[in-house]
Amino acid sequence: MSGRPSDLRLYLVTGDVPREADLVDVVADAVAGGVTTVQLRDKTASRDGLVRMGSRIVERIGGTGATFLVNDDLEVARALPGAGLHVGPDDLHPADVRAVLGDDVAVGWSLHDLAQLDDAAALAACSYLAVSPVWPTPTKTDTTAPWGLDGVRRLRDAIPATLPLVAIGGINADNAASVVAAGADGVCVVSAICSAPDPGAAARRLRAQVDTALAARTGGSS
Repeated sequence: MSGRPSDLRLYLVTGDVPREADLVDVVADAVAGGVTTVQLRDKTASRDGLVRMGSRIVERIGGTGATFLVNDDLEVARALPGAGLHVGPDDLHPADVRAVLGDDVAVGWSLHDLAQLDDAAALAACSYLAVSPVWPTPTKTDTTAPWGLDGVRRLRDAIPATLPLVAIGGINADNAASVVAAGADGVCVVSAICSAPDPGAAARRLRAQVDTALAARTGGSS
């Protein structure tokens, strides 16, 4: 494992925001409310558009300690100093990403199948793994079969204890604690924050649920 982010407890993947809102403001409010990692994801934007948006986000959340990643596009990540990259099993291999971006940034990998755990080179290159999806989600309909809480448990038991596991898919403040109790070290959300009328308040509620569940699991403070 290399390039581990400092904190994966509450991970925001960007998505659609209300018509009157600015995504950069939403992200900044969410980070102020407790988001610890931000991934820029927009499958409809151009590469130049992603670089411009990423630059604005990095400028706003700089100094907060939040980790910033880009979804899937290595060239966008290279254009944004300090940005990490999150990839899936059909994207660039994590070891190839690490070779280009170096050891000081976060590299994440989505797990869609247990067979991916046989790829030792990929695991060694990753800062964290993402179980995806836990439950069905309207923000990404082209996913593989949901893992469910039992799947989260199986994956946590199957991967090295030092390799963080985050969970995404259908997670909100009502079920985040159960995902952490099943073994996730953090939760990823999209609409639970991006679509909220008050992103900061939504982030605070989620962060409180995650922190409490982590403390209960470890028998101490999170």
